[in-house]
Amino acid sequence: MDGILVVDLILRNGAVHQSAGDDAVAIADGVIATVGNGVEVMRLAGADTDVIDCGGRAIVPGIVDAHCHLFAAAATLSGTDCRPTAAPDVAAVVRVLREAAAHGDGWVRGYGYDDSPVGLGRHLSRHDLDSIAKERPVRVEHRSGHACVLNSLGLATVGIGRSTPDPQGGMIARDASGVPTGLLLEMNGWLRERIGRSSASEVHEFRTALWELGQRILRYGITAVTDAGPDNGMERWRTFAEIVETGVLPQRVTMMVGYVYLKAMRDAGLGYGDTACGRMLTVGHAKIMLTASSGRLHPHPEKLSEMVATAHGMGYPVAIHAVERDAVVAAALALSDHPPPVGQDRIEHCGECPPDVAELVAQSGAQAVVNTGFLHYDGARYLRTVSKDLLPHLYPAGALDALGVPVALASDAPVVEPNPWAAMAAAITRRTAAGAPIGGLGLPSVADALGKHTGHNRIAPGYPADLAVVGPNSFATPLADLPAVRAVATVVAGRVAWRSGI
Repeated sequence: MDGILVVDLILRNGAVHQSAGDDAVAIADGVIATVGNGVEVMRLAGADTDVIDCGGRAIVPGIVDAHCHLFAAAATLSGTDCRPTAAPDVAAVVRVLREAAAHGDGWVRGYGYDDSPVGLGRHLSRHDLDSIAKERPVRVEHRSGHACVLNSLGLATVGIGRSTPDPQGGMIARDASGVPTGLLLEMNGWLRERIGRSSASEVHEFRTALWELGQRILRYGITAVTDAGPDNGMERWRTFAEIVETGVLPQRVTMMVGYVYLKAMRDAGLGYGDTACGRMLTVGHAKIMLTASSGRLHPHPEKLSEMVATAHGMGYPVAIHAVERDAVVAAALALSDHPPPVGQDRIEHCGECPPDVAELVAQSGAQAVVNTGFLHYDGARYLRTVSKDLLPHLYPAGALDALGVPVALASDAPVVEPNPWAAMAAAITRRTAAGAPIGGLGLPSVADALGKHTGHNRIAPGYPADLAVVGPNSFATPLADLPAVRAVATVVAGRVAWRSGI
């Protein structure tokens, strides 16, 4: 160090991740200038340099949530909590929604209802919701984010009746006589086109919720997110550009592109890896939904193979949603047949992935984006509803890693809380929030788990200054306490975006 460079920010008196003996980081123009001994680094300080004393806490690379749904997660902040912890039965769901309906106007929105045995034990129906509000449409999201239930007025508002056909990729559940029950599967994009956000108050409420979400995840040390919405296209790109440019969301955002919107993106001159907003917004993978929840694969494997080839032909690597065993197998086989033109293909979730399936994933060359936070937050449900033979192979980050599969950890928020430290703890211990063992091979250490939750972020000269100061020290914290780790300072592109207690 020659002492000439004047830096904008110095983090000192910290334990720098994977940099033995170094306790300080200097940042200039949004980039890490140097990492070293605090006394030496402080020589770079100028009159306007912001200096943060980390108090011996860990300085870690900025955490990346590689798969989440930002708009849906923001909606939960302004919606009514219908999760089992807040509404354990149908009567309780009706009660909390009726209380919400007594205020405001427009749609009454709930989120998080659970049809499993540890929740309501069945799906809601329009009949359940009709008693909530006669003159307001009601919509309640399933905990998975892949289903929702509307009351009768809500169905009428969006134009769903007995003769309405199922939209492409979606399904309108019907009773024995063919009348819609109110349950809609994989229809969020279809609904968004028909509901929209017409009033200024709704737009303001939505922007406020997005801002609150951004602040919330800064507290976990999250500096970048990938929005995995299958309905993302040019409209969403413009929305993301606006909220990133204006600082509503302080994180770097990568937007996956729904398969059906690829041509429109290309026609607009946007392709994989293109950026906007000072490189804070990036075009990501082509998103393909592959499900087996109805008992058969949709799309059919032959069609899936065509879709992968088409996306690759347009210059996009793909990210295939695959939770069920058959879906993971089909995704791995399709990707084995079609190497990507650029980047690396991804399999999202890998929910049911026993050893024979994990081998196929390894052979595919794809990255596995795994939601180990589900084991922490939903582990009790899995222990009651999943066969003992399959439990050790749910979201198996450790087993996939042992096979050499590139693994990234992600929340899939709002399905569960976007707490990366809980996801890391579960990836290592394979235990629920209450400490019950789920079984299976865990990742070896906190350092390994952190590496799978920080993307390409590094604390080294020349890298973008995306990092966090966390406490308690994540590398000296008992694994049972790891979910409680929080950032006391989060730096995005060289700017202190979050700071508390330091």
